[in-house]
Amino acid sequence: MRTLIFQGYLWSYILSKLNKTFTINRLSKAGKNKEKGELINKVVLKCTKKLVEISGAEVLVSGTENVPLNEPVLYVGNHQCNMDIPLLYSTAPQSMAFVAKKEMEKIPFLGYWMKEQGCVFIDRGNARSSLTAINQAIGNLKLGHSMAIFPEGTRSKGPQVGDFKSGSLRIAMKAGVKVIPVSIKDSYKLIGKKGKNKVTKVSLHYSEPIDSKNFKDTNELAAEVLAQIEKHL
Repeated sequence: MRTLIFQGYLWSYILSKLNKTFTINRLSKAGKNKEKGELINKVVLKCTKKLVEISGAEVLVSGTENVPLNEPVLYVGNHQCNMDIPLLYSTAPQSMAFVAKKEMEKIPFLGYWMKEQGCVFIDRGNARSSLTAINQAIGNLKLGHSMAIFPEGTRSKGPQVGDFKSGSLRIAMKAGVKVIPVSIKDSYKLIGKKGKNKVTKVSLHYSEPIDSKNFKDTNELAAEVLAQIEKHL
C-alpha cells in the first residue's frame, strides 16, 4: 500500500507541475539559469520532503555544519534503497544534481526535470557514454554546481556497503573540489514496508569535507571516503 501511495503521489505531483515545465523551458531559452535553478530546487525540494514523509521515515540528520556553502562539492554516499535520493536532497544544506543511471533519463517529465537541473546519466554498458557523463559532471562542478553520486552503482538493500567504484571519484579530482562523505543508515528498512503509520528511524551524517587535491589517485581518495562513510553507519 505504501508503495502505491508513494508512486501515486510522485506522478500526480509531476503532472500537477506541467505548467512549471513550460516556465523552466522559457527561462532556459532566455539564459536565466539562476532563476531556473531556484524554481527547480523549490519544486523538487517540496516533492522530496513529501516522499520522505510518505515513506514513513523519521530522519535524524547530523553534520550539516561540515558542508561549506560557498563552494561546490561532490556528495558521495552509500546506497541502500531508492529513497536515498529524496533523503539526501531533502536534508542537504544546499541543492545538488545527481549522477544517475541512464534509465532515469527516459522517464517522461521526470527525466526532463533531472536534465534541466544538471543531472547526468551514465550508461555503464557504454564506455564512451560513461566518459561523456563524467565530463559533464566535472563541468557542472567547475561551473559552481554541487553534484552527488553513489559509487556502489546499485542499491545494497541492506546494512552492508557494496563494492565502491573508485573511478567515480575522478569527478572530484578532475574538478578540484572537496568531497562530502554521506553515511545513510537504515534506509533499506523502508523497502516494501506496509502500513502508513509505521515509522522507521533513518539517519544521515555529513562528514567533514575531504579535499581531493590532497590525494594522488582515486583509489586513495575512495578509501578515505569509504572509511568516513562506514565510521557513521
